[in-house]
Amino acid sequence: MRAIRTGLCAAALLAMPLAINACAGTPSAPAAAEWGQPRFAAWRDTDPAYRFFPGDSIDVTVHSAPELSRTASIGPDGRVSLPLLGNVMVAAQTDYEIANTLADAYARDILVSPIIEVRRAALGPQNIIVGGEVNNPGLVELTGPVGALEAILMAGGFQNSAARGDVVVLRRQPGGALMMRTVNLHDALRGRQGADSIQIRRHDIIFVPRSTVAEVGVFVEQYVAGVLPLDQAFSYAIADAITNN
Repeated sequence: MRAIRTGLCAAALLAMPLAINACAGTPSAPAAAEWGQPRFAAWRDTDPAYRFFPGDSIDVTVHSAPELSRTASIGPDGRVSLPLLGNVMVAAQTDYEIANTLADAYARDILVSPIIEVRRAALGPQNIIVGGEVNNPGLVELTGPVGALEAILMAGGFQNSAARGDVVVLRRQPGGALMMRTVNLHDALRGRQGADSIQIRRHDIIFVPRSTVAEVGVFVEQYVAGVLPLDQAFSYAIADAITNN
């Protein structure tokens, strides 16, 4: 919970282009240069502040004008509709950033020094994308905390041609850069402790190659490059392309 006074700067993170940075390397993934594929940002396991997306709902409390307080749903266009403001873009922002955005908007000829608090009310679908050598590729809705193995089982399980030891997890950093690491699900299937240690998050992309991890470069080029899966509409577009390919 945060009460935010107007004048603080809001961050705008939508529509950022794909940035593929030099890979610092991780123990679980080969350096990209080894297999001639695009370089990825270094994997980070930090749990960033939650960012809101279409389908989520927020509680907006205007302490300086309580009659304006209400629960608002984020529409497919990433905007919320609030009294006296109309539609305001809030998608891909944290609660802190949304509070700043709304405070700044209300301060423009509507309220003097508004104090805004934003809290999470409800979450929309927590979708991920599973592609490659699985039986039912496409969107998978998370129903709780899962690892890569559970996510693949939710997508119908491995095909016989799957390289279970080189399963790829792709994730966006808040700034748009694409991170990649591999998971050895051969070891996870054998019950080896710590083999499937990544908790899958909303909008992650899991790719199961046919032979080697080098295939991830083709997958990124065909389905992922230039697309922000932070946007639900783009997530559906990627999933449809994977499913119908």
